[in-house]
Amino acid sequence: MNFTERINKIEEMLNEDWFEMLETNEEEYEEWRGRLEDHAEQVIMHYDQENGVDVNSIDKLLQLNDEFPLLYGEDTVRLYIALIEARSEDKAVYDRYVDYLAAISDASHEQFLHFHTLVEAGRLEEARQLAPHMPQRLGLEG
Repeated sequence: MNFTERINKIEEMLNEDWFEMLETNEEEYEEWRGRLEDHAEQVIMHYDQENGVDVNSIDKLLQLNDEFPLLYGEDTVRLYIALIEARSEDKAVYDRYVDYLAAISDASHEQFLHFHTLVEAGRLEEARQLAPHMPQRLGLEG
């Protein structure tokens, strides 16, 4: 399966009645969750190996990940950076990245507040240049 097909499969799986499965059959839920995580892992491996992955598919994956977190840390940041590069004039992408950074770091951190201020002010070119460095500036990577 290619990148887009796997994302579509993840979306299909998330549309299944997984919450009821969790409540009624934990073993079935764990099996379903394992398959879902396998798809997410394959998506990231495919993304690493392939250039020119469809930006709309990246966007869909990030939106799905907001609803049901499967990707964490560096993988999610890389996808946001790719989306920011592809849609550098789309403030909504920056806003979502700000939300993600706030969720995984200290939203009162000086560097976070600076980045957030750039985005809020619409200074997207400056924010675009800073975006890849935010995890390090927030002390999230070594």
